[in-house]
Formats: sequence, structure tokens, C-alpha cells
Amino acid sequence: MRKFLKVGLCGAAALMMFATGCSGQKSAKDASQAESTAEGETPAETEEYVAEGSITLGEYKGIPVTVTEPTVTDEEVDAQIQQLLNSSAEYLEVDREAQLGDQVNIDYKGMKDGVAFDGGTAEGYDLVLGSNSFIDGFESGLVGAKKGEEVTLNLTFPDPYQNNPDLAGQAVVFEVKVNNVKEKTVPELTDDFVAKVSPEDGTVEKLRENMKAFILEQKQYQIDNQRNTDILNAVIDKSEIVCATDDVDKNYETQVQYYTNQASMYGLDLATYASLMGMDEEGLKSELRNVARDMTKQEMLLKEIASRENITVTDEDREALAERYGYDSLESFLETADKEIVDDTALMQKTLDFLVENAEITVAKGDVAPAS
Repeated sequence: MRKFLKVGLCGAAALMMFATGCSGQKSAKDASQAESTAEGETPAETEEYVAEGSITLGEYKGIPVTVTEPTVTDEEVDAQIQQLLNSSAEYLEVDREAQLGDQVNIDYKGMKDGVAFDGGTAEGYDLVLGSNSFIDGFESGLVGAKKGEEVTLNLTFPDPYQNNPDLAGQAVVFEVKVNNVKEKTVPELTDDFVAKVSPEDGTVEKLRENMKAFILEQKQYQIDNQRNTDILNAVIDKSEIVCATDDVDKNYETQVQYYTNQASMYGLDLATYASLMGMDEEGLKSELRNVARDMTKQEMLLKEIASRENITVTDEDREALAERYGYDSLESFLETADKEIVDDTALMQKTLDFLVENAEITVAKGDVAPAS
């Protein structure tokens, strides 16, 4: 049931995120440094150029860390199954007024001062009322409309409006024709339904059993990532690490390129993508600079410990990494990844495993929220 993504490796730094679960948590030392950065200045503007990095290791064995023991409730299983049912829902045409939750097929034309504006016209558009896909008042204005009816909506764009700043705060008129109204129909949970959408489960009982195991696995994954983060941060706090600026720059460029590519997948530029995350482009880049520095410290730390403990990479380690990233074999993994990068990443993972094996781990009662 667990799905793995096959990823192209663009650098060992980019892969270090799996070790800490992308938690975004900083060590106490890093957090203190971040607080001292002047407001309005990026980390790159406040740091001095360092030609060569250096590290003085602190204690890295016997690190105390507390983890929780995951549990799964019936309510959590029910919620996951409900998501499965909702994802299999169908919209069936009905002869009545549109309600929130219905899907309406519409033709619409948006005008400002009587002139159609760019991006404001479409035909045959399927819109779920209440999805908040359009500006305030558009979807609610269609509640009560029936098939074949035409509706005039006098609306005002929000200010600011990132998608089209020229329309921010502007009064507009939408002429909308409702082509049909469809009601969402959620299937019942039966053995027949399970056999159709999840043949490997086959029955409701087996689906619930496997769903519980899946949630437990996801929770354990979160706990393990948090454990790794806590151990790494503890060792970083006990060590003195100075990062070479060029190494931080390299990791920073990798991060910026990753998010730029992510944005382009949705037809967005980096600035717009950042706004969807609640920050501007400079704020995102500042955060990525911090991430790059954290990644560089982790790399330096793990490689230094590997050297001190004579930890080396074997084919078994490479194969384990290939499996972690969803590849069927090491050969297919190396077709898309540079061997040197694979070895660097496998070495850091093996060293991280060494730190975990030598930590003093206490298991406490508690729980974590299920992964979304």
C-alpha cells in the first residue's frame, strides 16, 4: 500500500532531507544564530565568506533521545477509509437547484467596465460549489441556480490578488450560464466496492486491517524521522562546525532549483509559488539558505563520524538505498543517479544508522498525528 517515488539524484545534499524528515527544526545553536540575523537581511548578506570548512566533533555516542510508541484508533482508520470512499465518489446529474457540494458545469465571462478581461472567460467548466476555487461570492452566487439558467454576479476581486495584480480590488461582472447540476454520490463500503478499488484487500475486513497497518507504518516513519533529527541536532550542538561558503552555495542552488522546478510543474514562477506558501520570494530564498546551511552541517558531521569510525559503503548499502528510493535493482538506480552521489548518500545514511544504534533511546507512551 505504501508508495515510493523514483527520484533523480541531483546531489547528496538534496537527499539528506530524508534523514531528518524535512522537519525544518534547527539545532539550538542554529536557532540562536537565526534570531541574531538582522530583520530584512538574508543569511547570505550577513555571513562572511569562508573558503574552507572545519569541524571539531563533540560527543556523538550515547545521545539521549525520547521517542513515542505509535498507536492507531478505529476513528483514524474510519477517516482514511472515508477519504477512499470520497475519492471514488461520482457526480450524477440532478434536476434541482444547485447546492453547496454540487458540481455545476458552467460557461462564464468576466468583464471590467464592460470589457472582458484576460483569464476571465471559459466554457464547459466543472466547478464544485464550496471548493473556494473562485473569488468570494462567485460560488455562493450560483447556489439556487438550475440547469439552463443565466446568473449575473457583481463581485470585487480581493486586494492583493497575486494571480493578476491589475484586478486587485477591482469591481467586475461575471455572466454565468449553468449547463447542468450534478450531485456528489459517495459509494457504500462493501466487499464488492473493496474488490473493485483495492483487489489486493478484497474485503472490508482486510481493508481495515491493512489500512491500520499503513497508518501505523506512516506514524513510525514520522517518529523515526523526528528521532533522527533530534540526534543530529544534539551532535551538532555538541560540535563546532564552520561551513565552507561554496558548499552552502551549492546546496542552496540545489534547493532553489528544486522549488523552481516544482513551481514550473504548476505553471508558476518562484515568486507566485512562494506566495502560496505564505511568503515572498526573498523570504523563501532566505529560508532555503538556512536549509542549505543545515544540510551542509549534516553532511560534514556524518562524513567526519564515518571517517573516525571507519564506516564504508558496500554493495549491500547501495542496494538498500536503491530500494529506499523505489528502484527494483541497483543497476536501474545507477542508470539515473551518479555513483559518487549514491555512495555519498549511502555513507551518510549508514552513519546516521550508526548514531541511532549508539543512542540511548527511551520509549514513552504517546502518539503522533497520522500523516496526511
